[in-house]
Amino acid sequence: MLPTLRVTTTRAFPRYVRSIRLNSGPSERDESTYKEAVHILGSGEVAPPPLSQPPPPPTLTARITPAFSKSVFFDVPPADDPLLKFLTTSIMTHGHGSRAAKMTSECLLHIHTLTRAPPLPILREAIDKASPAVRTMNHRNSGKNVMKPRALSERQRTKQGIKWILDASEAKPGMTFPERLARELIAVIQGNSSALTKKLEVHKLAMVNRGGLPSRV
Repeated sequence: MLPTLRVTTTRAFPRYVRSIRLNSGPSERDESTYKEAVHILGSGEVAPPPLSQPPPPPTLTARITPAFSKSVFFDVPPADDPLLKFLTTSIMTHGHGSRAAKMTSECLLHIHTLTRAPPLPILREAIDKASPAVRTMNHRNSGKNVMKPRALSERQRTKQGIKWILDASEAKPGMTFPERLARELIAVIQGNSSALTKKLEVHKLAMVNRGGLPSRV
């Protein structure tokens, strides 16, 4: 009977030992690991993760629009404008009318670029300022030369003024002829053009020789 009891006890002992190990509390190794973790973290309680903050409300920013300067609008001169046509004819060489018309258009564009103003009134004023009112003609009377001033018509005045402006534009800086002509027209408006000097000399000569005019009855 004892041998049978010994065999039964030997078979049942490992099963009881396994159940004791499973039901036992934390071991010393587990306690040491827990204490080490608490020492590293500095607190016995694990702090809950911080709640995610709600995103800040969107701020309304005022949309800033750049302050553009007021646009300049001006009337486009007609293609058959008498003054522009006369200027184009004066510029034209060897019968190249389309080339002269293109130069006139580019000249107006340069005037607008340099002044930011309507170009046609500037062109009219410049030609009017450079146009003389009289001219002096040389007459031979009784073996001597007599200078007699003569009044000019509107067409003659305009033609002479354009001629002086074209001659003076050759000395102006610029890569192209339309740019030089535009600078000369602006110089006439400003009062520092050689065309105005020629006009003043002609008027002075006419005043000096005003005695050659026919006397009134």
